[in-house]
Amino acid sequence: MSKIVLGNIGSHSMAPSVHMLSDQFLQANAAAAKRMIWLANDRDIFITPTPVSAPFLNYVNQLKGGSNIVSLSTSSVSQKRPYPISEQDFGATSDLSKTVSLMRLDSLVSGLEPYIPDEGAVSIANSLGELPITFAGQGVKVNCEATRILNDKAEFREFAPKLGVPIAAGYTCTNVPEVVDAVRGALSVSDQVILKMARHSGGDGNIVFTKHPEDSFQGAKRTVLVLESDGGSIRTAINEVGLAVSDEEPVIVEVYSENESSIGVHFDIRKDAIELVGVATILFNPGYGGAYWGKSLLTNLPGEVVDWCQRLANYAREIGYCGPLSVDLVNAKGVGFFACEVNGRHGGFSSVRAVSASLKLEGAIRSGSHVVLSRNGVVIERQFPQLIQLLEKRGLHYNSTTNCGAIVAVEGHEDNGPFDFVIVERDVDQAVRLEAEILQLRTA
Repeated sequence: MSKIVLGNIGSHSMAPSVHMLSDQFLQANAAAAKRMIWLANDRDIFITPTPVSAPFLNYVNQLKGGSNIVSLSTSSVSQKRPYPISEQDFGATSDLSKTVSLMRLDSLVSGLEPYIPDEGAVSIANSLGELPITFAGQGVKVNCEATRILNDKAEFREFAPKLGVPIAAGYTCTNVPEVVDAVRGALSVSDQVILKMARHSGGDGNIVFTKHPEDSFQGAKRTVLVLESDGGSIRTAINEVGLAVSDEEPVIVEVYSENESSIGVHFDIRKDAIELVGVATILFNPGYGGAYWGKSLLTNLPGEVVDWCQRLANYAREIGYCGPLSVDLVNAKGVGFFACEVNGRHGGFSSVRAVSASLKLEGAIRSGSHVVLSRNGVVIERQFPQLIQLLEKRGLHYNSTTNCGAIVAVEGHEDNGPFDFVIVERDVDQAVRLEAEILQLRTA
């Protein structure tokens, strides 16, 4: 039986209203949605905001052992503002609904696998004939309230301390005056302050206010220079970045901590068990730029930190959530470990793991005989087929004989990228060397 895999990254549960989002954000989300193709299997239907090219679809099908994934999109061409998939795309008279309905007549469809199990996913599943929702390989009864709690940074600041989990000192603000006061207070003890929108991911909703100009800050794609920390200057800066603040869209203000490392601890929350899947170091450039997954990361993580993460995973299951859960940690200079957020949804680790599973390498990674490094958003001025040819010519592409090399995980928003890569090697040094060779292709 087949399923429908829905690349609905950027849905209402994960971002403010579409009119508040930049062209760049929407394009990046449309590209990131294509990572979900690695969760699809033979005869599954994969739906994204913008089309998957025929060469990339053939490439994925081949690497997945000759699968026959069917790709559809809510837009027939790449657009300047590719909107996330919504319930409106599946209206009874929409072309997409008609196409899916005809395809369902030809084969049995077992369910719908969304990016995030929220109200939008439930509505789409219902519009397609009361389809059950599957999530991380299991049928689930979606608990939309649990999903909301686990993907909201303001909610996280409420429940994490009650579980004995350390978090960054900060404030949750629901209006501009509260943000101004919080930033002023934070700047009185630090030269850098980070503002986080409660429902955003990948660093896109984070802004650093700083007294000193810097090229970038890990975990935030925008910086604002604030030479004066008086209320008027801060209010002006908030207005200039267009930051919306309300009860529905709160903003968290925290002192920015320089990271020694940022780590994701990943669980599968199931009805009858909780499995710790792995630990990955989060890479930045400056926002989310990939991850490194190796067995040694778990063995090197302090036991008390693993205990914090387990408490958060237990809490997720207690409130009715099933599916993948990531706990994001920071090891900050002079501070130590604290938790930043949890994410009850598919994410970058889901796609890295799915690529590894497609190549039948997940067991090797968990045992420590192989490692995986992903690198996102690499701009290479070549179309996808030419990129594959170049990788093969230089001996960089994945080799099934050695089980090492680079896989192009995402073809990007446009024909020439930016591309996401998943690199499989026997140790981290070899993975980093291969990554460096790929990054050199940006000027090749």
